[in-house]
Amino acid sequence: MRYQFRALCLTLSTFLLFYLYIADRLPTSLADFPSFNGIDSNYEYGEISETDGSYDSVQSLWEHWSNIIYKNRPRTQRIHLSSNAHIVSTPSNDNEPRKPPHNRVSNSESDIESLRSSHAAFLETLQSEDIEVGDVYNGTGIVTVGGGEYFGPAIVSLHMLRRIGCTLPVEIFVADTSEYEPTLCEEYLPKYGAKCLVLSDFLKDGNGAHRFEVTHYQLKSLAMLFSSFAEILYLDSDSIPLANPSTDLFSTEPYTSNGLVIWPDFWIATESPLFYTIAGLPSFPTNLPKSSSEAGQILLNKNMHIKTLLLAIYYNIFGPDYYYPLLSQGVLGQGDKETFMAAAVVLEEPYYRVKTGVTSVGRNNGHEFKGSGMIQHHPSDDLLSSQFHQHGNEAVVRPAFVHANTPKMNAGHLVDEGDLFNIKDKMRLRLWGSQAEQNMVFGVDLEKEVWELLVETGCELEGILGEWKGREKMCERLQEHWKEVF
Repeated sequence: MRYQFRALCLTLSTFLLFYLYIADRLPTSLADFPSFNGIDSNYEYGEISETDGSYDSVQSLWEHWSNIIYKNRPRTQRIHLSSNAHIVSTPSNDNEPRKPPHNRVSNSESDIESLRSSHAAFLETLQSEDIEVGDVYNGTGIVTVGGGEYFGPAIVSLHMLRRIGCTLPVEIFVADTSEYEPTLCEEYLPKYGAKCLVLSDFLKDGNGAHRFEVTHYQLKSLAMLFSSFAEILYLDSDSIPLANPSTDLFSTEPYTSNGLVIWPDFWIATESPLFYTIAGLPSFPTNLPKSSSEAGQILLNKNMHIKTLLLAIYYNIFGPDYYYPLLSQGVLGQGDKETFMAAAVVLEEPYYRVKTGVTSVGRNNGHEFKGSGMIQHHPSDDLLSSQFHQHGNEAVVRPAFVHANTPKMNAGHLVDEGDLFNIKDKMRLRLWGSQAEQNMVFGVDLEKEVWELLVETGCELEGILGEWKGREKMCERLQEHWKEVF
């Protein structure tokens, strides 16, 4: 009896210590949300290297692996679907494991075997080689893809990073030299610790690398590889950070142990089970989340996940004809979004998928409610909350990003494309809900904060940013919306 009592006391003590540990780290109110302070133009941002050493090392790495990717390319007809998968939403608190989706791939067995053979050959080489990441990459930073219509939202995201106290350097990739804007890239962006890189410079002929024609979704994984940083937060240009990556993401669990953090989408996953056959897995994985993934933000440590990234690049290079339809089966949003977690699963590498479901911000346009963006949540809060929940307790999981994708925070598009007005009475709209609703969710009127940046950057750059030139009275119209709504 004495030993049973001791065991009970030990169990209760352990639980109490765990409870206090968790309670001390979880936010319990909106007062713990980040504050949004004005931009300090004198702030010291992380150093952006101007040397060619990193470029040469990255180029050498790509020269080697681009040829291996090409050598092991698919050699059969493209993937054909009997029909497209349906969009089915999943409750934000549904963490049941994924069941194998219905297969819609109609290719022959010989096609599937050919794809499996090519994939296996690439995987064998990938797993057999040692890659010295420390000789290629250094430091920590933010990576995004800009250019053309994506520059505007990327600039808002950059300013928000600085408002929340993040001083990490930022690398903004553009597809080719036609999207490189000298005044913006060489004068404006460096003031805020950012620089432009031209993705096609890494892909050009004559340097020994195989030349792939890539566009749109395929650019993201290559920008991540070509970035000079060893540890990266990739952000879509329209993903707005609310948590300081330096203090809240890179230095905390679950990132520090896993080296790869991925966020969920609204919909259930729709990949073909044949993908896992092609990838050489013995059966459908049993530990996958029910929902699909959303790649508007990705945390990745190349020291731990360079092979994951290279396999994701393989899936993206051959994505449009093969791996995008295999991993999504024609569902809305099909693209690169599933390739990163799929690569980690195939390689049996560690990763963390945020369990707190994505939620939305939106507006009623006078006819219907329309989503304006996706709220993605804080991975550290999510991890601790899931442990906390096991003991019957609840805690706040803070928003970490707003993926403002419909419409994007592009000042020129916002004033020209009608999203700011109710379609019935032409009254001006808030896009992300009322002030009270935003205070409840974010602890601040976030849309007002973002619109302050839209007015500031839109007026400063309306005659500089190529995509905004010629938009009549853009600054005046931005200011008018600001005054009437906020």
